[in-house]
Amino acid sequence: MTMGLQSKFAFFSKLDGKLLFKHFAGWAIFIAYEISFVWFSIDTFASLENYICYYGLNILLFYFNAHVLLSSAIKSNRSYLLIPVLMLFEMLVYLIFKYLLDVLLAFPQNAVPSQNVYVKKLLVPNIYRGVSFIGSSTLYWSVLRVISFRKRVHETETVQLVTLKEKAELERNLAEAMNAYLQQQINPHLLFNTLSFIHNTYAKHSREASQCVLLLVDIMRFSLNEVSINGKTSLDKEIEQIQNYIEINQLRYDYALFIDFEAEGDFESYQIIPLVLLTLTENIFKHGYLKKKQGAAKLHITLNDQNELSFISWNLKGDQPDYKRTRSIGIKNVIKRLEFSYKDQYNIIIKDEKESYGLELRVQL
Repeated sequence: MTMGLQSKFAFFSKLDGKLLFKHFAGWAIFIAYEISFVWFSIDTFASLENYICYYGLNILLFYFNAHVLLSSAIKSNRSYLLIPVLMLFEMLVYLIFKYLLDVLLAFPQNAVPSQNVYVKKLLVPNIYRGVSFIGSSTLYWSVLRVISFRKRVHETETVQLVTLKEKAELERNLAEAMNAYLQQQINPHLLFNTLSFIHNTYAKHSREASQCVLLLVDIMRFSLNEVSINGKTSLDKEIEQIQNYIEINQLRYDYALFIDFEAEGDFESYQIIPLVLLTLTENIFKHGYLKKKQGAAKLHITLNDQNELSFISWNLKGDQPDYKRTRSIGIKNVIKRLEFSYKDQYNIIIKDEKESYGLELRVQL
């Protein structure tokens, strides 16, 4: 019982004075902006009671979605099914309370509109308002997850380094710490780019944004939970995240990207160091031009009977001049991790041509 209460109110126990002030200041600026915009537009103010009730409801929705609904649902084994259902129910409850506030505060008792008039004139704006707060709340929750993840990684690495010195295994464990550090250079780039896309999409296409949130949550959960004690993850899980990453980018560009993706082999029976294949896949979208059907990018992943994993990619180059430099940083990190984990059991060939970029990686698992 005590542990349950501690978990339930963990968020509130972390709210020190500075953090409370930041939240309060943020909401104050947001509310002041909206009120000022309305005043300049129609030269009127609502009553203080109206502002307190309406903004109180919206702020409650924001924090409930982030710290209760999402934080609880993500622990479920089927969160990708549970989260959309709970969000729909959350939206329904919000609309009911919004309707009650409209009836009590927005209209005189003798001028309350009929339900048909209310649905036609106010339901859509109320839905839009609710979706915008749920969307911004989901973005806020995702950023908190990333920050928390990076903090835990930092704490873990610190404890690990202390343990290394005590056990006199500096050479081996320092290499493992570097491997973990390189992994953390890869994760935030993918996550923050996707979070930015969700933020820009939510107001326009809530359905696509919701799907993107679920895919992102799956990738985050993979990064947090799927690595075993030997520092590796199941190969089929890595392939699954590649499929999620491709789907996210297709959503970003309204399925206007052309990529020939194939994956063949008994991936469930083997493990690999995490995020290597995903990073190489990310390079295709970061540095390639995928909007030409005749020059469709290629990504073929196979595992043969000799347990040799093959990752072959090809894509047309984009126009930005910094691609080569940025790509080389990511490739260098991948090679360092492969060198540490597989030494003489891998081979990588890069074909960096004027208009295209090809990569072939073979790893003996």
